[in-house]
Amino acid sequence: MPKLIIEKLLKILRNEKRSDVIDIYTDGSHKGKWGSWAFVIVQNSVVIKESSGRERKTNSHRMEFQAAIEALQYLKPGSKANLHSDSRELIKTAESNTKTNRLNSDQIEILRTLILKHKISWKWVKAHSGKAFNERCDELCVQARSIFP
Repeated sequence: MPKLIIEKLLKILRNEKRSDVIDIYTDGSHKGKWGSWAFVIVQNSVVIKESSGRERKTNSHRMEFQAAIEALQYLKPGSKANLHSDSRELIKTAESNTKTNRLNSDQIEILRTLILKHKISWKWVKAHSGKAFNERCDELCVQARSIFP
């Protein structure tokens, strides 16, 4: 390849702006004695963080909220993110200024505090629809629940 073409390509690549918007995928579930949550954080198509956890005596709604809380706590203040969740309840609550769910009021308070620190766009995604990072969250939830019986 002529040197001039290579130099032009390198210049284009150097000037190509990488996105500063982060994509967050979250999931929460409950089965048997355990509930679990998970998140995957992606930037420029690269996974930069994934995490999961579990709790006893809980429900799937609380785990959905906990997944979002855990993910948002990981972000640097002022981050821009698209948060993808299959929980309509989470998204409705996050986009609303009223406490729609009194059962999760402790989590809603934490979530609202975290939302104020970032610029979040909330995206609903259908569960088990083949979206790779959403499916990964589901896998992490299953793993978290099955670590110990």
